[in-house]
Amino acid sequence: MNSRVTIVIPVYNEELNINSVVSNVLEYVENIIIVNDKSTDNTSNILKNLQNEHKEKVIVLENSKNRGIGYSVKKGFTKAKELDNDIVIKFDGDNQHLAEDIPRFTNKLVKENYDFIKGNRFLNNEFSKPMPTLKIIGNLITTNLQKLVSGNYNISDPNNGFLAIKKNHIKLLDFKYLKNNYYFENSLLISVASLGLKIGEVPIKTIYADEKSSIPIITASIKLIPTFIRFFYLRNILNAKLNLSINAIVFFLFLLSLLINLFLNNIYIWIFCLTLFLIYLLIDIFNFYSTQDE
Repeated sequence: MNSRVTIVIPVYNEELNINSVVSNVLEYVENIIIVNDKSTDNTSNILKNLQNEHKEKVIVLENSKNRGIGYSVKKGFTKAKELDNDIVIKFDGDNQHLAEDIPRFTNKLVKENYDFIKGNRFLNNEFSKPMPTLKIIGNLITTNLQKLVSGNYNISDPNNGFLAIKKNHIKLLDFKYLKNNYYFENSLLISVASLGLKIGEVPIKTIYADEKSSIPIITASIKLIPTFIRFFYLRNILNAKLNLSINAIVFFLFLLSLLINLFLNNIYIWIFCLTLFLIYLLIDIFNFYSTQDE
């Protein structure tokens, strides 16, 4: 049985790319949802022309103000739930992704019965040009933080924006836990992992030109550690809510001890906190790898 695919493309000032992006993905999907995040260039006019040209196959949604990539994807996912499809793919509008990689995602979901698939730029190491140094450093840091806070120790490209999910699992997501900004992919992975869904990766090729990233590097760097601390807390809240485990109990005992010792500053309680954290990690890693062959 062939799966019906909807693709969601968030865009902001992509007047140079969106025409070719849509043209490339059309043959692989039933419909395309483009969410314009209040672009200030000619993107809006181009999207109107695309919608007129392709009628019902291209759906354009407009944000009333600039809300962030995560907000735009959530808006696209909400619309996708209303359509006749089985798989929803998030695809960036900056021409860095190749449309011919789409079948890799759908095959993995359908033939291998995965629930959520991330693209990975490093599995085949195919780049149109070397990845910018800042991206390499940023990805290395966030990848290891993501493994810790999500409990998924296999995903090695969590920041990649090319991803796919079965529509029936989108309905399980609580969107209030998903970030509206450039940490959307990270928060989505945490939510998906907390639901116990089967997560996989496929190799993709990424095209790097001379475009500038829309992510504010300095701001993102400052927010990095506080954001991932909140993600760590969020993951355990979700785990306790969906399936209370020994590890969740260990986490909250660690958190309570930590908060108390911020006032007492007792060396023995610090040692106790560290011990609890190490126990948490060991249980987490054991739980993850013990389920990989199931």
